[in-house]
Amino acid sequence: MSAEYSAVAAKLKAMHSRFLTRHDYEELLSKKSVSDICFYLKSTPGYSDVLSEVNEHNTHRGQMELLLEQDLVDEYVRLYNFVDGKQRAMLEFWFMRYEVEFLKREMRYIYTHEERSSDEINQGKFDTFFETHTKINREIMHSASSLSDCIAACEGTPYADTLKRALNLDADFFQIAMMLDSYYYTSVWRSVKRNLSDKQVKLFYKLEGSKVDMLNLMWIYRGKKYFELKSEIIFTYLLPVSYRLTDDIIRQLVNAETVERFVELVESSTPYGALFEDCDKDRFPEENYRYIYNNLSKNIFVNHSQSMVAVYAYLNLKEVELNNITTIIEGIRYSLNADFIRGHVRGGK
Repeated sequence: MSAEYSAVAAKLKAMHSRFLTRHDYEELLSKKSVSDICFYLKSTPGYSDVLSEVNEHNTHRGQMELLLEQDLVDEYVRLYNFVDGKQRAMLEFWFMRYEVEFLKREMRYIYTHEERSSDEINQGKFDTFFETHTKINREIMHSASSLSDCIAACEGTPYADTLKRALNLDADFFQIAMMLDSYYYTSVWRSVKRNLSDKQVKLFYKLEGSKVDMLNLMWIYRGKKYFELKSEIIFTYLLPVSYRLTDDIIRQLVNAETVERFVELVESSTPYGALFEDCDKDRFPEENYRYIYNNLSKNIFVNHSQSMVAVYAYLNLKEVELNNITTIIEGIRYSLNADFIRGHVRGGK
């Protein structure tokens, strides 16, 4: 790769050195409470700063999860401020994903009538960055009570047209969320070739394309197994991009008469057979997805460190680590066996 990424590779290596080790995970698994977990994490290089002002004796699960989310966006801000030019342009799509998640969360309150938690809107260091990089009017979004209000909050942003189309279709929350996700992935796919070399484009497609393929496969699986949706409905919810799934294969999968036949086709006609391994034994494909995607991210991070795609891989690995901590917190909260929790933890240096 170009020498322009040497500094990025060094930065990523330094940041990755602060990741939790397998020993750290074992220590966390031995804890008896959220307070114990917080106390231990405060002693690690990766979490000493974000937890420095937290009193571990008074902390609770919700607060810990918010702080972990804050740590992820802080990592993103560090990387964004470190790179420039086309490197920064590609990182802006990670921020775009954050915007989409922000919109979906706020609209969920509207459609489910959940009460907003003041704690959930976690500002921290990301607040200034968000305000200077988004055109979404957060004040309007926070007080929105209808989709029309959301459209008003998004005027002048690329999301307004998508939300207006949703309004015309009288879409429900799930449909709106899918439309926003579709817009995001379509936008990323269109821009990659403008900002990355041919070699990096292939790497990006390998990383994010595999992710999209697996997300679509899981949606087809859920649509058939849990909702018994008709094929024409399933087609409308698929993300409009693919990597190694051809249109013909997708049609066969969607039109499979049974869930069992669908899984057989995935195993025989796609490279994603492992996604549904042991699903007949009550294993959720989401667990296999996280395992596959984690290994793919690690492979790209290690073997292609001098590339912009390695930055995406790093952020994916950071998300895995934060999900691991959340999984341990939840497991301990519900007094689950350490061996059971361990089976759901991925990664570790």
